[in-house]
Amino acid sequence: MKKNRLKGFTLIEIIVVIAIIGVLAAILVPSVTGYIAKARKTHDMSSGRKISEDIMSLLSENEQAEKSFYDDSQATQHPQWHKTDPVTGDNYDLIVVAVMNGGSGCSGAFWNWTETEPEYKDFVDALNADLGYSGTNTKIPIKYQPKDASKPVNRWFICYRSDDHSEIELWVGNGGSQSQGKGEPMYRTYPKPAY
Repeated sequence: MKKNRLKGFTLIEIIVVIAIIGVLAAILVPSVTGYIAKARKTHDMSSGRKISEDIMSLLSENEQAEKSFYDDSQATQHPQWHKTDPVTGDNYDLIVVAVMNGGSGCSGAFWNWTETEPEYKDFVDALNADLGYSGTNTKIPIKYQPKDASKPVNRWFICYRSDDHSEIELWVGNGGSQSQGKGEPMYRTYPKPAY
């Protein structure tokens, strides 16, 4: 009388299948995470472009806001941040006009744009009123978190160079350790993204 042998996978076959799955995962996971990071960067760049367009529209239509935005009587005497342009390598002083939370873990203040110096108040008030930036529902999320960032990137910064007021720059950075009042701009999102 013959014994019926149960048919199934051998240990070798299971090990081979697991090895193949492991190799495929090792190939695909970095690609997928790279695509996710790229999509998040693109989202932040798009948000930066939109904010910049809103600001330019406001400045062209509201004379009082424009006057307030370009009133750097205090700011240029004490430039807030010294930056190096990653595209050109030029060093320049960055003047921060306003900040707003963009991180999911942020709470409390800065749900709308907040001025960094009193002379920017009229501009910021017009920005919040005319464009509807107020409350948690209008928060613009910051999606990308660079690996080399020592702190979470969770705040938007409206800036311009002290030597060139003509071009508005949008930066993202950290707002937790507010060593200079409102946090530190870390990466430029618009124009010419720096990350």
